[in-house]
Amino acid sequence: MPHSVRLHRLVVPAVFAAAMCFNLLSASESRSSAGAEYLPICNLPKCLNPQVTTKAGIGTASATAEARIHPDDAAKWCAAYKPRDPLCAKEQVRSGWIGFRPLYRASADCAAGHMTAIDGNLYLYKGRWEDGDGKGRPQFRRKGDPQNMKWEGAGATVDHTGTFLDWGGGNANLAAQWDVLCAGAPNPDVK
Repeated sequence: MPHSVRLHRLVVPAVFAAAMCFNLLSASESRSSAGAEYLPICNLPKCLNPQVTTKAGIGTASATAEARIHPDDAAKWCAAYKPRDPLCAKEQVRSGWIGFRPLYRASADCAAGHMTAIDGNLYLYKGRWEDGDGKGRPQFRRKGDPQNMKWEGAGATVDHTGTFLDWGGGNANLAAQWDVLCAGAPNPDVK
């Protein structure tokens, strides 16, 4: 038997076994991140949201959470939206996507119904949405703004070119951030 045929018979099964191991590891990794919590920037399909890395005081008057863009999420996002950019995933993790920060922080006083969201603004709990897409979800308004916010499923303002103009403060995002910070806490009294 020629040398190249013997080598081929040894190399092909080894490469196949390595590929199978990689697939198994990748599958278990994505299953474990499936239960991850996020402090969302927005809820559009093309959003890259920071994953919660630490949290403390959940459900209390001093609840805090921190989140970062996870390398696996960045790799998937880059494969879909910037497949030709070899530095994309590293840059998204470093820069924090459109928020331009590597670390996102949110905090809440769950009893009083106050939350400082990842956009840095203070929001007040106004009860639960009674109807529409947000039915049953927490409702907020920005402190100092007399009008209640509308439910915005996207959670971001995007212009006609697809450029993000505003992020992080839509009611869908705020509800998700509240759920992380105030999990298990009773609804605050609405004033």
